[in-house]
Amino acid sequence: MKKVSLIRRLATIVVALCMFTTFAFADGEISEVYLTGTSTSLAGDFVVQTTSDMFHYMGREYEVFRVYYDDPSMNMNIAVNNEGQCTSFVAFNGEFMFFYNCNKYGFGVRKVMFSNPWAKDVFDPQQFHDQSVLMKDKKVEKKQAVGLIAAYVPQLKG
Repeated sequence: MKKVSLIRRLATIVVALCMFTTFAFADGEISEVYLTGTSTSLAGDFVVQTTSDMFHYMGREYEVFRVYYDDPSMNMNIAVNNEGQCTSFVAFNGEFMFFYNCNKYGFGVRKVMFSNPWAKDVFDPQQFHDQSVLMKDKKVEKKQAVGLIAAYVPQLKG
């Protein structure tokens, strides 16, 4: 009887410690919906959520949003740098990085980088050209730009 009671107590303590450490080390990141919309492609509807993640590029720090589509293969992140007259944006996942910014022609995609030379083969060069001006305004609000990027990036895939 005494052995069973001791084993139960030890098991209870072990379970309690496991539960405590699980809660103590949980990320605790609560993301909220920032924006919803519909893409211009078969990727379908999207939801943009805030994160506490940071993206670092060229000595600058960007806040990160996660974009989830009906087609999960198109899910990506959008990083936002709020410095300057027109904030800069980077849409990225494991295979691409698309840089969006403003110039004298307006807001659109300016630069692309791929994870390997073959990744570019699934993207449509004409769409890159077409999306070089998504909006003619030289200044764009962050929420509007994130929505435009989330709506148009899936269309780049051919």
